[in-house]
Amino acid sequence: MSDVHDGRTESEQVENTAHAPEQTGEKDAEEQLEIHLAELRHQIEEANYQYFVNDNPILTDAEYDQLMIELLRIEREHPELQTPDSPTQRVGAGPIQDVPQHVHPVPMLSLANARSEKELLDWHRRAQNILPNVTFSYVCELKIDGLAMALTYEEGRLVTGASRGDGMVGEDWTPNVRTIRTIAHKLRGKHVPSKVEVRGEIYMPIKSFEQLNEEMSDTRLFANPRNAAAGSLRQKDARITATRNLSFFGYQIGYVDGMRINSQWEALEMIKEWGFPVNPHIELAPDLDAVMAYCNKWEKERFNLPYEIDGVVIKINDLAHQEELGTVARDPRWAIAFKYPPIQVATKLLDIRVNVGRTGALNPWAVLEPVNIRGVTVSRATLHNEGDIQRKDLRIGDWVLVERAGEVIPQVVKPVVERRTGEEQVYHLPDRCPFCDTPIVRIPDQAMAYCPNKECPERVLQSVIHFVSKGAMDIESIGEKMAEQLVNAGYIKSLSDFYHLTEEQLLALEGVKKKSADNMLNAIEASKKRPFWRVLFGLNIRYIGEKSAQLLATAFGSIDALKQASAEEIIKVPGVGPEIGQSVYSWLQDSDNLALIERLREAGLTLEEESIEQTGPLIGQSFLLTGRLHTMTRGAAEEAIVQLGGKIATGVSKSLSHLVVGEDPGSKLAKAQKAGVPIHDEEWLVNLLKEHTEA
Repeated sequence: MSDVHDGRTESEQVENTAHAPEQTGEKDAEEQLEIHLAELRHQIEEANYQYFVNDNPILTDAEYDQLMIELLRIEREHPELQTPDSPTQRVGAGPIQDVPQHVHPVPMLSLANARSEKELLDWHRRAQNILPNVTFSYVCELKIDGLAMALTYEEGRLVTGASRGDGMVGEDWTPNVRTIRTIAHKLRGKHVPSKVEVRGEIYMPIKSFEQLNEEMSDTRLFANPRNAAAGSLRQKDARITATRNLSFFGYQIGYVDGMRINSQWEALEMIKEWGFPVNPHIELAPDLDAVMAYCNKWEKERFNLPYEIDGVVIKINDLAHQEELGTVARDPRWAIAFKYPPIQVATKLLDIRVNVGRTGALNPWAVLEPVNIRGVTVSRATLHNEGDIQRKDLRIGDWVLVERAGEVIPQVVKPVVERRTGEEQVYHLPDRCPFCDTPIVRIPDQAMAYCPNKECPERVLQSVIHFVSKGAMDIESIGEKMAEQLVNAGYIKSLSDFYHLTEEQLLALEGVKKKSADNMLNAIEASKKRPFWRVLFGLNIRYIGEKSAQLLATAFGSIDALKQASAEEIIKVPGVGPEIGQSVYSWLQDSDNLALIERLREAGLTLEEESIEQTGPLIGQSFLLTGRLHTMTRGAAEEAIVQLGGKIATGVSKSLSHLVVGEDPGSKLAKAQKAGVPIHDEEWLVNLLKEHTEA
C-alpha cells in the first residue's frame, strides 16, 4: 500500500492537488498532462510492487491493462514525456548492438567455499584470530543459483544494472534489467539516498525454467535454471528478456551516500523498505551452532523451494567488523558460502535409444540400470542430442554419474572413465528413423537430426499428443494412451481428423463406453472455441512455444495475415527472432500444411484473434505508416485511425488498403509499389482524418 499522510494515500493527495482550484487554475495543459502521467505511473508501479513483491494483487487484470493502455497511448502521443523508469519500459526496448562495460565503484567480490562443518569452523577461527575480543553474530541467507547483479540508483531512480563480470568490471544490461518486475524502477519509502547500489541475484523459478525448455522445443535446451537466467538476461534484444519471467532477490548494499547502516540485517531491512523482495528464509544466527543448524535444515528442505539453491551464504552481521576483517585476494574474510554437494549417483548406462518428437527431431535417451536418487527410482535420462553424447564421451556400457537436473529431470552428467573395461561401445545416431526407416536429415550448424517423413507413425503420435495437450487445444478425456489408440486404429492420420471422429469409432476402442465417448466428442467440440494462439501452438511448428504463439497471434491477428507475411516481417515481431520466424515462414509455404489449415477452418476452429466490434467510417480498411510524420506523431495518427474504425497493419501485403508515406520511408514503399497497394502522403492522411472527425 502507499504511505499514508493526514488520512489520505499518496495517490489521493496527487489527485486532489491536481484538481485543487487554487493550485491548478493557471496550469496549462502540459502541466496537467504531466500530473496525470505521474499518477498513472504511480498506480501501475504500486500494483506491480504489491503483485510481484508482496504477492498481494490490488487491481484486477482488466483494471491494470486499462491503466497501461492509457499510459502507452499518452507516451506514444508525447514521446518527449517518456522516461526510462516508466512502467512501459518493462516490455523491453529494441536490440542493442554492443554491451557497454561498467566499472564497479566497489568490487563485487567472490566467496570462498566451505563444504563441511570443519571448513566452516576453520573460517570462523580465522576471523576470530583477527578480532579475538569480538563475539560475532551471523546472517544466514539461502544461496540462490542465479546471476549476480549490481543496481545503481541516483535520486531514487534506476540508472544502471550491471553483472559481476570479473568483479572489477561487469557488463551494463540496464535495458534488460528494467524488464524484470521485481526490480524497482524507483525506490520506495521515506529514506531514499541520493545514490546507492543494491546487489542481488537474478534467477529463474523452476516452473518458469521447465516451461521455457518446453517452449524451446527440440533444441537449444537450457541445462538448468541458472543457465536459463543468465542466457535470458544476456539477450541483445530486451524484449526477449521481458518474456522470460526472471525474478530478483536483494541481498546486499554495495555502497550508499548520506546514510549510515550498521549491520547486514539492517541493510536487508532497508532493501525491503526500498521496494525489493528479500528472501523470506533469511535468519539471524547468534552463533556457529545456529548457523550449522540452518545449513543442515535447508540441505534437507531445499527441494521444496520454487527456485534452485546450491548452498547457504553466511555473513558476519556487524558491518564495522566486516570492514576490519577486510579481504584476502578477492574473497571477503567476513562471508563464506557453505556449498551443498550435488546429488549424483553412479549407475550403468545399459543402452541409448531414440525418440522422434512432434516436429521430427530425433531425441536420444539413456536406458539406465535402475537407481534411487532422492527417493525416486530412475531408469532413464535425457541426453539432449548427439552432440551432447559426443561432448561427454558417453559410451554404452559405461558407469555414469546421474543427477536430477533442476532437481526434476534425470540427466547423465559424465562417464566414470576410471571404471571402463574396454568393452564399452561408442554411440552413433542411426542414419534412418527407427520408426519409419526414412533417412534422417541433418541441418548444418544444428545439433539435432530430423526425420523428414510427416507420416512417420511416431511423429504423428507425438504431434497428436501435443495437439490435445492442456497448453494447446486442451481436449479433455484424451490423454496419451487414448491418442495412441486413435493413431494405431488409423482414425487419426492428420490433426483435422479429430473433428470427424464418430461415436461408433470411439466405442470400438478398448475400454471406451458410451459416456466416455460422449465426453470425448464434447471436449473435441469445445476445442473449436480455443483462441487462435492455441491453435497456432498446437500445429507443431518447429520452435513455436506458447509464448511465441501468443506473440504471433497478437501481431498478425489471423492465420491469413500470417500466411501473407514475409519471413522478414515475422522475424521483426518482438520476441520472435530469426530462428522462429524462418521456421514459421517455411512451414506456411508447405502445401500440405496449408491444406491442413483449410481443413481446420472447415471444421470450425478459431483462426483469428477475437476482436472488439468496431464501428466508424474507416471500418474494413487497413493502414500502414512508414517514415517520419511532421504534423503528428505516428502513435497519434494510428490512434486516430483506430478510433475511426481502421486497422493498423503489421506489414505490407496485397490486402493492405493504404500505405501512408512520410519522410525517409524505407523498404516498405518499394514493397507496396510492387504489390499494387495504394500509396498516400501525410497531407492525404491529415485531410482524411480531419474530414471524418469533423463529419
